[in-house]
Amino acid sequence: MSSMELIKKLRDATGSGMLDCKNALAENQDNLDEAVKWLREKGILKAQKKQDRETKEGIISFYFCPTSKDFTVCKISCETDFVAKNEDFLSFAKSITKSIHDNSEPNKISRGSYEDIKLLAHDSKTIEATITDTISKIGENIQVVSFTSYKSSEFTYLTYLHNKYSKNAAKMGSVIGIKSDKEISDSLKSDLKIIPMQVSAMKPMAIDKDSLNPKVLEDEVDIIKKQMGDVNPDKIDQIISGKINKFVKENTLLDQSLISDPKITVSTLLKDSGSKNDVSLKIMLMDLYSI
Repeated sequence: MSSMELIKKLRDATGSGMLDCKNALAENQDNLDEAVKWLREKGILKAQKKQDRETKEGIISFYFCPTSKDFTVCKISCETDFVAKNEDFLSFAKSITKSIHDNSEPNKISRGSYEDIKLLAHDSKTIEATITDTISKIGENIQVVSFTSYKSSEFTYLTYLHNKYSKNAAKMGSVIGIKSDKEISDSLKSDLKIIPMQVSAMKPMAIDKDSLNPKVLEDEVDIIKKQMGDVNPDKIDQIISGKINKFVKENTLLDQSLISDPKITVSTLLKDSGSKNDVSLKIMLMDLYSI
């Protein structure tokens, strides 16, 4: 194999620049395996300098299996929006999300952070080593922030990606899990697609009042009392009740006005759709991911 062929092969394998590949081969007597190792060692040194940089951009990466009950969501950050849109970064995110999905526990919903997955196998390396290589190649700090694998058949999941960078990556992604007494048809799923869109658009704090953190309501009552000023003592409870009801309506998914039809609530849509299709529907899970 000629020198140029070796350089091309090394470039294709590592994504490194031509000069770096030439130097790596020269340093290792044209041994490709040793040249790859040499480049990686150099890359690690470069990557370590970048891993303290702040990462404010990135993507929410989805890996979907053929069913609506088997997928993984991964939050991956980088330094700039330019890199977030880069094909190499998007390809890296897709492959990492798939590896996490393939290694996550079956028949359950699994959540975790980088520490939980950094030593998982990925293309004959670990995810940790792959990230280091990608940092060296792309030139920015990259972090796998968190992941959730949805592998529970208990719910039917509906998803939505907002501000897409690719088919399966976006700035924001939402998931709802619906429990039903029978299989949900494709036409009904289509009717209910507005609900994960609602989650992304309105960012509810909880599914309903019962699932709101009690501390949130306590804090809201304190704020209302401090804003009241001179009020007839007989009307204090009535005012607090009215304002809390308004707060709940604005901040819980089921009580919010539907973004596509403000005359009805999400709860009404769910009830009417279930009745029309002779199926019982209940939202049991709601997740919102954003950069």
